[in-house]
Amino acid sequence: RNSTDLPSILLVGCGNSALPRVLHGAFGTPVEITCLDYSKICIDMVRSMYGTYPNMNFVVGCATKLRKTIAQHFDEARRFDVIIDKGLLDALLCNEGFEVDSLMNGVDEVLTSSNWGVHVLVSFPLTTFQQSSLEDMRDLKWQFDVAVEGGENGRGCLNVARRLSSSDSEETVAKRLQA
Repeated sequence: RNSTDLPSILLVGCGNSALPRVLHGAFGTPVEITCLDYSKICIDMVRSMYGTYPNMNFVVGCATKLRKTIAQHFDEARRFDVIIDKGLLDALLCNEGFEVDSLMNGVDEVLTSSNWGVHVLVSFPLTTFQQSSLEDMRDLKWQFDVAVEGGENGRGCLNVARRLSSSDSEETVAKRLQA
């Protein structure tokens, strides 16, 4: 876990989004939020907007080298309970997609190994091939195209993966994904 023992969220490719602020106030309990982007300008902007919020971290680094980037700023064994990607995968796919495997392997390495780990992927609709590639990630069970209010236009979709424990049955996983 993390040094504060709070539930932890990693935003990969955070840009200058308002999502850190929204997440910070979305729970009835404190959470630790780490904003990561390769652009120092974006991180400086996000830090200037949210730097006074408690338990908020700001990291300049490459999401396609996630384990190395996280290790440079935290303990080597650092893991996150939730990892959110809001558009980074789309950006990588626009650039021939060669770095997608590196990103997803890094997510797998820094997502908690406990069975509550969640990876949230907000993206354009994924192709069947892209979905099957994500399903190949070990110990993650994906639910694609989760219906969300306001998503009726079909331009964006929500995809959620949950970490599996070896004792999880398909029925247990299906119930957890519906939660």
